[in-house]
Amino acid sequence: MPETTKTYANMEILQGADYEITITLDSTVANKTYLLIIRKDFTGSTDFSGSNSGGAPYRFEVNETGDANGKLTASASQVKLNLYAVWTETLDDDFDGYWEMVEKDPSALGQSSYSYKRIAQGEIYINNSASRLASITGRSD
Repeated sequence: MPETTKTYANMEILQGADYEITITLDSTVANKTYLLIIRKDFTGSTDFSGSNSGGAPYRFEVNETGDANGKLTASASQVKLNLYAVWTETLDDDFDGYWEMVEKDPSALGQSSYSYKRIAQGEIYINNSASRLASITGRSD
């Protein structure tokens, strides 16, 4: 996919709710893998809340293996991102950040190496919950 045709989309995530977005690509996803990275709008040692990235507390990664926080699913010419409520609920009310999806293509440089290409990007905004009544944690009364 040429640089000029990269996808740009902002994500508006409801805090404490599942989120899904599907990216349609110009080519098939055969023999390629995908990684989505979410990061705060600054770097440093500030905690990321729902991060599972260990050594980088200001970023969060979602891949095709997935975990309890989210997963990427690639099929035909589409990549679907799912972020689960258990993770979106941990985001700060004022969270503001960026996301990008990269494609790993082993055929681009031969079987012994590979290349990454950024194929989509955007900003992330959190719509915080006023009541937490609809949260996954639920009410205590």
